[in-house]
Amino acid sequence: MRIASLFAGAVALLLSTAMASAQVAARKIPADALDGKYTAAAFPGVYIDGKLLRLAPGARVVMPNNLAVTPNQVPAESPVRYQLDKQGQIRMVWVLSPEEARRR
Repeated sequence: MRIASLFAGAVALLLSTAMASAQVAARKIPADALDGKYTAAAFPGVYIDGKLLRLAPGARVVMPNNLAVTPNQVPAESPVRYQLDKQGQIRMVWVLSPEEARRR
């Protein structure tokens, strides 16, 4: 009986740990970030709403799970929010989840 209760406790602990690690913290996308549809182009270019823009050196592209990816790993026509630097180049891209895209 004692082994069964230890096993049940271990299973409950593993499940609660798995659920906690599966939760993704809400992203803090700046309010001044621009909206658009992203499609990769020949590096260092990307298309935002059909307009060819250039990625700044060190630009980051972040997926909905906060994983940074290379610019060509983003599916075509993905809804994004992005920021430009002072030279008009893209410095940061947040690929939106379907829920985030509905809220914009």
